[in-house]
Amino acid sequence: MPTRPSLVTRTGLLLALAAVTAAAAWHTRRASAPDSTGVSTRYGTAIAIGNGQARTYILTDRQSGRPVEVGVALSPEAFDSLPHGSHTAPGAHGPYSEYLLELPAQNPTPYRFVEVDWNPIGHGGPYTAPHFDFHFYRVPLAVRNEIVLEDPAFAEKAARLPAADELPAGYVSSHVLLNTTPAGMTVPRMGLHWLDTKSPELPPTNRPFTATFIVGSWNGQVIFDEPMVTRDFILSQRTGAASADSIPLPSARRYVPAGYYPTSYAVRWDAAAGEYRIALRSLSRRD
Repeated sequence: MPTRPSLVTRTGLLLALAAVTAAAAWHTRRASAPDSTGVSTRYGTAIAIGNGQARTYILTDRQSGRPVEVGVALSPEAFDSLPHGSHTAPGAHGPYSEYLLELPAQNPTPYRFVEVDWNPIGHGGPYTAPHFDFHFYRVPLAVRNEIVLEDPAFAEKAARLPAADELPAGYVSSHVLLNTTPAGMTVPRMGLHWLDTKSPELPPTNRPFTATFIVGSWNGQVIFDEPMVTRDFILSQRTGAASADSIPLPSARRYVPAGYYPTSYAVRWDAAAGEYRIALRSLSRRD
């Protein structure tokens, strides 16, 4: 005779079923739908993060078809039961977990895929708080995967910096800030990071890090645009404790490849969609 499930077991099963049901509802919600502002939303394929999911999305103007926003959407459960870090990159970059996201079909932006990294202990001051890196790559995944220490030309390619007019005004490479070599600061399967010298977490302001915007390079190209945001700051958007709906971005004089690039970025809670969004906003045609 089979034993009767305990109250604890039955409660656990009910909670698990509720979580699966909520995830399924989030996964199918507004897969491709217009909203009242005349903008259509298209989502990429969802993947598991924490107890929830993440997926990319693109907002396009319904009349012109022009992209106005590209971003990553995370369900509320994605911030629960996150791992402690699956691997460690050389240098100051601590243990992190990597998630690769495809962009929606018929993608009109210059971005080819998005890499989301969860950093449970950060990766060096002032970025020691638990946070996410959202890398929007301008190059295919195969190019990113070639950034490895085993490449005999690794140091040469790392030191081949982008043309000055392809970098946003006021941005400086991390190797310059730390007085070392480009190869020493280039993270394998990622790239060399460039920071905005006006970012409030940097000297002389030295405010606690919440959100910042980084660009990355490799082999003479700018290869990614990266909002980097603490877990706590993302979650604070739902309670209204902080507001980051439109953070202006400095511009480069030239963009490679040409396409639609952000003039601001945002970290926000979308109540209608039931998701957190990390967004590259106000996309504008740049050549």
